Amino acid sequence: MRCHMDTYRFSKVADRVRLLDGTRFYGVFDQRINALISGLFTRVDMGAVVDFYRYRLNRFAAGEFFGKLMRAACLVYRYTKNAELKNVIDGAAADLMSLQDVDGDISTAPKAEQPNGSSGADLWERKYVLLGLWEYYLATEDEKALDCMTRLALYTASQVGDPPKTPVTNTGWAFCGIESSSILEPVVRLYALTGREELFRLASHIVSSGACGREDMFAAIMNGKAPKDIGSDGVPEHSIAKAYEMMSCFEGLLEFYRVTGEEKHLLCARKFIERINEREITYLGSGGADGPYNLGPGTGEQWNDTFFEQANPDIKLSMETCVTITYMKLMLQYYRLTGDASCIDRIEVSAYNALLGAMKPDGTFFDYFPKFNGTRSTKVNFSYDINGIPLSCCTANGPMGLAILPFFAYCARPGRFDVNLYIPSENEYFRLDTDYPDNGRIRLTVKKSGEYKIALRIPGFCRSLSLSHGYDMEGGYAVLEKKTWKKGDAVTLSLDMPLVCHPCPPSVNPEASGQVLFTYGPLVLARDKSVDPGWDQPVRTVPGTYDGYEIKDGRLRFEDAVFVPYPDAGASWDDSTEYKCWLRQV
Repeated sequence: MRCHMDTYRFSKVADRVRLLDGTRFYGVFDQRINALISGLFTRVDMGAVVDFYRYRLNRFAAGEFFGKLMRAACLVYRYTKNAELKNVIDGAAADLMSLQDVDGDISTAPKAEQPNGSSGADLWERKYVLLGLWEYYLATEDEKALDCMTRLALYTASQVGDPPKTPVTNTGWAFCGIESSSILEPVVRLYALTGREELFRLASHIVSSGACGREDMFAAIMNGKAPKDIGSDGVPEHSIAKAYEMMSCFEGLLEFYRVTGEEKHLLCARKFIERINEREITYLGSGGADGPYNLGPGTGEQWNDTFFEQANPDIKLSMETCVTITYMKLMLQYYRLTGDASCIDRIEVSAYNALLGAMKPDGTFFDYFPKFNGTRSTKVNFSYDINGIPLSCCTANGPMGLAILPFFAYCARPGRFDVNLYIPSENEYFRLDTDYPDNGRIRLTVKKSGEYKIALRIPGFCRSLSLSHGYDMEGGYAVLEKKTWKKGDAVTLSLDMPLVCHPCPPSVNPEASGQVLFTYGPLVLARDKSVDPGWDQPVRTVPGTYDGYEIKDGRLRFEDAVFVPYPDAGASWDDSTEYKCWLRQV
């Protein structure tokens, strides 16, 4: 099986685990990934998306759509090998690359306004060009794409840096350079591949600037600041704690750690991840909100101690899908470097809840702000009309969350395979059969003989397990004894799948208290008025763990309530399937 991302020549730190090509899913995740092809990738006119660059239309952030769509489409092509999709990505890449000036410039902004045109989104858009073409290069090994990316990055390095160049923190539209600094991720990747010192100098400039003109963001995290307070000037409307732009910078910092080997960068990223997991990420696996602390630009997309405020009824907009995707990617970056299985636990929760819940099953749309209580919505904060298709940033970005899943479902370490996702699937080495997460019964069958260890991820919610082979627990995995496995050998695993009633976290709003939320394994549960006549009534229960329950026919019955998995709630995308996750107690 081919590795998703090698360690390149100019990297100093190798990933602890390798992501693998060649896995095929069965069931809902395969259906959703394939729906993206007809629902979005072959439906959106990519020529019209490229027009923002072709005619230098200089419109705010419109250039991000090319890269967001391209990077996910390329991964979906690697997964499906769909010929129609291949034509789309080939045509779009060739079209965009044909627009590059001899000096390397690809921008929606005229040269006179660079590097901060398109109302401050110039570098943000270039980041997505680089990320989109990066995945195209990995999918096709087209050297023209590598050359194009390198020239664009070098062109950017000629404009951005220490004076007399434009400092990166003097660019951007609202967040004191955080949004522009997120170009760090692809710049470092290109340095790792090419060794061009100009790119390392640009990356070093971004990191040394602290990625924020109001406050060194990296130093703030090391000094113990909460993410919501970074760059605060005391005025809620001036907040710059924009969730997914900030996480993108820490993705770049992890890439910078790979090429420098300086442990302080890994430590800083770890502290940031710990803080957002403690303070911002909700039970659905996303974060950010429109209050109560930060009311700055990007309404609903600011860090706001969202874990504690997730049941606050005053919050109307929260958990932007772009936040979900970037959080999943950040956790995957950290997992690759450390092998920390808790990262996969977190990604799993995001995938089964915030991600699947946001996606229209036909692949045409992603909910901008998924809700705990309410209905699925087509309301968006930011979108452009692309030849009759209203394309939002979240609809363009959402597919990436699905597209990355097959590549870490199984991972490789020296002499060992990690089984990370319990999704029905197969690849060169294994076949996995299961109804997880409806229940915890899993069967792994060996397809290719060999001598290696098998490590099965044991989710953090699991209190007990039954396994057909001897094992040792190691870092969140049940590691089976190394042996010569033969084709047809089978491993059976049974995971404890507790039903848990969670109390509302302490909120600044007293009206939030007295509510509870139910999870079953990795799933958040909801009461939906289309299946439960008492869907909006209080529940007669107390917080705690309950055993002996299982999802059958898509429903879980507990006391007088009928629950459905969160992604199945609100399935009609109208008022007929209103639902509730946060429930009042009697």
